[in-house]
Amino acid sequence: MKWWLKFGCFLTGWNSRILSQCSEASFKHLKKYTSALLILIILWGFTGYCFAQRYVGAPQWGCILSAFIFVIIVIQIERQIILTVGSNWWSTAFRLFIAIIMSLLGSAILDQIIFGDDIDRKMVEITDRQVQEQLPLRLNVIDTKLAELQVMVDSLDKLNLKLNEEISQKPTITTVATTTTYTREMQPDGSYKEVPQNTISRIPIANPRTQQVTVNDSTLKRLRLQQDEYTLRKISVENDLRKELSSSTGFLDELRAMLEIVITRPEALVFYIIIFCFLISLELFVVTSKLGDKKCDYDLIVEHQLEIKKTTLEELVKKINQKK
Repeated sequence: MKWWLKFGCFLTGWNSRILSQCSEASFKHLKKYTSALLILIILWGFTGYCFAQRYVGAPQWGCILSAFIFVIIVIQIERQIILTVGSNWWSTAFRLFIAIIMSLLGSAILDQIIFGDDIDRKMVEITDRQVQEQLPLRLNVIDTKLAELQVMVDSLDKLNLKLNEEISQKPTITTVATTTTYTREMQPDGSYKEVPQNTISRIPIANPRTQQVTVNDSTLKRLRLQQDEYTLRKISVENDLRKELSSSTGFLDELRAMLEIVITRPEALVFYIIIFCFLISLELFVVTSKLGDKKCDYDLIVEHQLEIKKTTLEELVKKINQKK
């Protein structure tokens, strides 16, 4: 058997030994399924690679791994139809449902890649709208903080003014210290007695309010630095907000921009519908091949083997029941 047929058996899950006993009709069916699968493999491999590169920010090996995972998923989904024995309308209907979902996802990803430049321009408009919406809130927070700092600065300024007035009136204060010493005095009976003598000294010291003023000045300096910081932040808040919004663009943001483009521009809507119809047609290649064509001898052999096995098991059950 040629390598192309072996490769087709590997993709579709067909048994190469059974296929070797079949006619050319089965080989043609296998080639059709293999071609349809290869188209989907190329399409979804490219989609998975681009998705990981553009939105996940994965390295090259991560993009290749993502493409491989997408391909594995597609192959396993298509095998559900290819390997179905006989007609299974529930499986077909479910595959149609999956095809619609996959087409929506694929068209969304591919269109966001194809319309990349248009989406970038639309994202600038969306960012401008977001800045206008969020800027007042950011400014309100900064203004509130500046107002709180100003209240604290004014309060400390008034307190320092009052303390400085007290210090100017009394730059020093006098402290009184009492020292007790004992001297020996002879008593009339000839004995000695320790007699205490108190010494009072007055020592001028700097007004303690001066230290409090120094601490308040240090606090005022720190508060004014915070005021300068918030003032600078207020000046640059619009640019900072714009950079923040522009640097966090994700898949949903670009999807929103894509939807706005599709809604507002008819030519984009037409192209999106074309891409969607193209993808859903590719997704249904295998389904239509399975349902539209007559059964080949490979399918007949598989069904025949199933019937033989079923009959054998039924007869075995009957013999067992008779023995009982």
